[in-house]
Amino acid sequence: MRFGKTLKKSIYEPWASNYIDYAKLKQLLREDDPSEEEYGEWTEDDEGRFVEELVNVQLEKVNAFQAETYTGLREQTSDCETRLEKEAGSETKGEEASGQNHDQDEQQDEKQDEKKDEKSQEDGKLQQVLKELDGIMKEINELEKYSRINYTGFLKAVKKHDRRRGSKYKVRPLLQVRLAALPFNSEDYSPLLYRHVTQ
Repeated sequence: MRFGKTLKKSIYEPWASNYIDYAKLKQLLREDDPSEEEYGEWTEDDEGRFVEELVNVQLEKVNAFQAETYTGLREQTSDCETRLEKEAGSETKGEEASGQNHDQDEQQDEKQDEKKDEKSQEDGKLQQVLKELDGIMKEINELEKYSRINYTGFLKAVKKHDRRRGSKYKVRPLLQVRLAALPFNSEDYSPLLYRHVTQ
């Protein structure tokens, strides 16, 4: 299967505009035009436009989105952890209070009704936090897929360039240096996933 089709199938719709624009890179390479007649020879200007788009536009766009999304997911996870700890703390206080009120029979019924109301509110808050955590888990998995498919897209674009246009310039070494300097494909999502599992 051609990579362009694979990329289209892999796109997570809410993030669609943040993926590598593989079609644009192919267009800059004139990949769909087997003859040189319409555009002429591949020039240094053509090379410059391709490298500019690849490294300074597409790679920066993908890296910035990945970093921003990862930071946001980490903050959302911390927020959920804080809320879960708060709920666990209020549940413990409620249990301590119930032991002290055991001796007072008349107030016991009222306290139990209040505790049921508090318990249902706490359960509702807990369910809301768990639902948010499920959403965060889904987005972490999507971000990992996003990183992999974009990384592959950059390698495929460079391979096409070096095979078709790389008689004077090979772009792969430049791209590998830039990719190594950016965290978007080397980011380890395991700590975030582990934090979710331990909650």
